[in-house]
Amino acid sequence: EFTVYDKGLLGSKSEGKALLPSEFFYPHGFQGMLAIIGLPDAKLEVEIKAVGAQDEEPSLGQDPGLATDGAPEVGENVAVPQKLAVSILQAHGLKHMNNFTGDNPYVVCEVKHHDPAAESTRVETNAVAEGDTLNPFWGETHNLEPWFEGESLEFTVHDKGLVDSKTECKAVLPSEVFFPQGFSGFVAISGQPHALLHVIVRPLGPLVASGETAENPDVDASSKK
Repeated sequence: EFTVYDKGLLGSKSEGKALLPSEFFYPHGFQGMLAIIGLPDAKLEVEIKAVGAQDEEPSLGQDPGLATDGAPEVGENVAVPQKLAVSILQAHGLKHMNNFTGDNPYVVCEVKHHDPAAESTRVETNAVAEGDTLNPFWGETHNLEPWFEGESLEFTVHDKGLVDSKTECKAVLPSEVFFPQGFSGFVAISGQPHALLHVIVRPLGPLVASGETAENPDVDASSKK
């Protein structure tokens, strides 16, 4: 937890906080921007290195904190099912879309399968009902499987109302942006000017016969609906 203070004449006043769960920086480290809860449009740039957690530094061109173990080499055009770790951190700059119930935003991440007959593969965050719902913080990590190379990810922000869930807006992350090197950053939300969604996507490698990946099995379980 990072807390921003204003040191005045009478004492230090807390202005805002930024949270970074451990799975985002251990063991591969993290470098990027964090949204500051309580300070709209404010961000905090941090870099964390887990000293002694790995024997060698990440290679140049790889964003720290993004695991690529078990992912096929670039150029291997093999249609094998893969597992992804999808971290949905926070949205920034959402507008009120449901004036009656108030905003209770949550996010659904779905694989856009090439095969239209394929079973839906998706995960869903909890709804944020308190605090700054225009800049909601989820901080959740989920496994998403199966995913095939070339398939994009679609993030949809919903408002959980009294009667039904209302679709707010969408953000799409193409496959080439996060595979095989992974992705950590902000994705523009369509239909919401200046709105962004902070996500991390880590390829965990191909699925094996037992249903687990060859590497990194210790992330929250995936869900399919």
